[in-house]
Amino acid sequence: MVMRLRSTERSEQPGAIFIAAGPGDKPEMNAAGPIQVDPLVVAVSDPEDRLAVQARDIQSTLAALRLADGRAPSSIAVLTVGAVDEAAILTANVAVSAALSGLRTLLVDMKQSDFVQHRLLGQAPVTPTDPEDDLHAFIRPASIPRLSLLAAASDSRGLADMMADFDLCLVDASHVEDLALAAAGAEVAILAVSRDATTTADLKSTINKLSMLGMPLIGTVMIV
Repeated sequence: MVMRLRSTERSEQPGAIFIAAGPGDKPEMNAAGPIQVDPLVVAVSDPEDRLAVQARDIQSTLAALRLADGRAPSSIAVLTVGAVDEAAILTANVAVSAALSGLRTLLVDMKQSDFVQHRLLGQAPVTPTDPEDDLHAFIRPASIPRLSLLAAASDSRGLADMMADFDLCLVDASHVEDLALAAAGAEVAILAVSRDATTTADLKSTINKLSMLGMPLIGTVMIV
């Protein structure tokens, strides 16, 4: 079954849910308070939804992922073939699931999507204006404990320097058409595909291009 989308525009009536911050959370990692997110973020609004279950499975896999040298990847780009909106919403749900599981999670939002992650999570993006700007200054806490957002002005370079503060970093590159730009800055990638919208030929072509770019592909996800 393929997820049917209403829109990636923010809902007029996002849900409000109260979740307390964990005992180990720093104040800047989000204080307890009401959670305002789009209903498409089913990890909050409907945890038993199939997409929410899939998101939890994916975040568990990513949290346990280790590279050949034994360390966790500094950042994971979510790419897609023919499932742009679905991949963006999946990314939001994986990030929320990770944060709710206790992981300090950074979600990087790209300008090519008009900052869809900020819209889904009810936040206003603040972007760097100078390539030399310190990205730390542009990280903003979401209303969900342990989840932070970063609006990337161009690409996701420079993330490795920030990972000491986070357990998981996801880069939503779903709307970036240039594959080299989409993969720039991330250490590894996952590929989200749709049974209805992704052709075998396009999938093979994308995998080949990632190989040529030297971007390790750690998995392919069929969006439910």
